[in-house]
Amino acid sequence: MKKSIIAIIASIITFGAAAQHTDAFIKLRDEKKTHPRIVGITFPGDADRLQMYNSIYGHGAVIENPWVAYRIYMDNRQSLDLYVKASPRLELDETNFYTTPEQIENGYGCDVLWAGKSIAAGSFRGFQNGEPVTIDTVAFRRQFVVDDHTVSVYDKEWIFNGHPINMSQTYSMNPYCRDLFVEVKLEGYTPDDMFCTGIQKLESMNQGFVLPDGVAASWGSNVPDKNHPELVEQVGLGIVVDPDNIVDVEETDLNYLIRVRPDKNGIIRYKVIACGDREADGFKDPAKWFEHVKSQK
Repeated sequence: MKKSIIAIIASIITFGAAAQHTDAFIKLRDEKKTHPRIVGITFPGDADRLQMYNSIYGHGAVIENPWVAYRIYMDNRQSLDLYVKASPRLELDETNFYTTPEQIENGYGCDVLWAGKSIAAGSFRGFQNGEPVTIDTVAFRRQFVVDDHTVSVYDKEWIFNGHPINMSQTYSMNPYCRDLFVEVKLEGYTPDDMFCTGIQKLESMNQGFVLPDGVAASWGSNVPDKNHPELVEQVGLGIVVDPDNIVDVEETDLNYLIRVRPDKNGIIRYKVIACGDREADGFKDPAKWFEHVKSQK
């Protein structure tokens, strides 16, 4: 009995520690600019994509650990966008991806990635006719905060290759490493269905690779806010895909792609790794970054 009590106390302490160093939320954009937190939001499949995107403060669910943060866009792209911090802490509840110049001067992080039409930082896509495709036609789409270190995205009856697929994406973080862990569960797919993930090439001075074992990395610079071309961010991206899911890999003009299929349980797993040179004690050159990403497989 005494051991059980000690175990319960230990688990509470461990959860409490994690709760202080991870955060996940969805905030509504409202006319009074209070931006209240909500647990989840669902849109019908015929909802206007731009209205969905703009109804959320930050354009989608946000998840962070001490080093980095991601937002998952609330639209048909469901892209992963990246935020890098200058020093390890939680700060997204204050900046919400919209860091002010004053906050940057005071040591806050900021949005560091311009995705454009790329696959960004480990976004999940279908794959048709040699190209990644977004999640366009659904019965409804939902984002939900599971807890302070997990968010989920659910697409009901995604019409892909002419048939409906129910898809759950789970994104989780812990306070002990910078990684974002991704699990995609698919129901209703066929053996002919192909999917993909990967990482983008950076706009300027890109270096990178994609390996047959499902590891890819890139390093370079970009301008995440086109209204401020003077703010150039140096970024490192990486991805490691579960070997059970890998079909093949490809380098394209925009991306380092990994084509994937679900395992026997209908699941695809991978983790996304990212950094930026605005981190005071982070990675500062591509060689060390590439070595780190390769060590994660």
